[in-house]
Amino acid sequence: MTELLHMQDCYLRRFEAQIIEVVPEAGGVVLDRTAFHPLGGGVDDDKGMLVADGHKFIVNGVRWVEGKPVHLIDDVTGLSPGMKVNGEIDWPRRYLLMRTHTAAHLLEAMIYNKTGALIGSGRVSVDSSYLGFTLDEMDKDLILGAVEEANQWVDKGAKVNISFMKREDALKDPGMVKLAGKLPPEVSELRIIEIEGIEKQACGGPHVGDIKELGAIEAVDLKNKGAKNRRLYYKVT
Repeated sequence: MTELLHMQDCYLRRFEAQIIEVVPEAGGVVLDRTAFHPLGGGVDDDKGMLVADGHKFIVNGVRWVEGKPVHLIDDVTGLSPGMKVNGEIDWPRRYLLMRTHTAAHLLEAMIYNKTGALIGSGRVSVDSSYLGFTLDEMDKDLILGAVEEANQWVDKGAKVNISFMKREDALKDPGMVKLAGKLPPEVSELRIIEIEGIEKQACGGPHVGDIKELGAIEAVDLKNKGAKNRRLYYKVT
């Protein structure tokens, strides 16, 4: 099983690891430990590079294949299980994803606290990010007001903490899971992201350590995307 280092330290940029499996059909390798964040939870995956035996291999992404995070590279020739590698993530990309992802949590909290609406859909990307709130009607003033309130919190700042909690304990708090879909039953322990004084939420993705790092949250567009899906497109600047 691969140890996902970002679960404890989102700022880790470089790491040492060992190849435990080469997956030619997927075009990649599985490591015993990695700082790369795999695609999942609506958050884009990391990119970067691996260095093995003096050769550089560009990592084009990380995808889950049969429950394993496979680091996608163009050519696995010369790589084999047991080889030592040095990994380095594309930090500008990762840091933008961290800021955008934490902004999503902050916006979710603003809307949830006012309406109880959950997140029916969402994406955190370096290109275009959005949140789909389960609101009955599009309320432009409500959503833009939530963005303004979120920016007021950003100006004040608040620490973002990582902890872990048993599933049954976490789900006793109805606000702990703000996604409309239920978590997989096989997840027994949840990673909790807490923005101090604002919210706690189960999440497995990368985040900043303080919301001051977000800079500013900008509403890009608002769209109706069907029943109970009021979509806010946003970015951090």
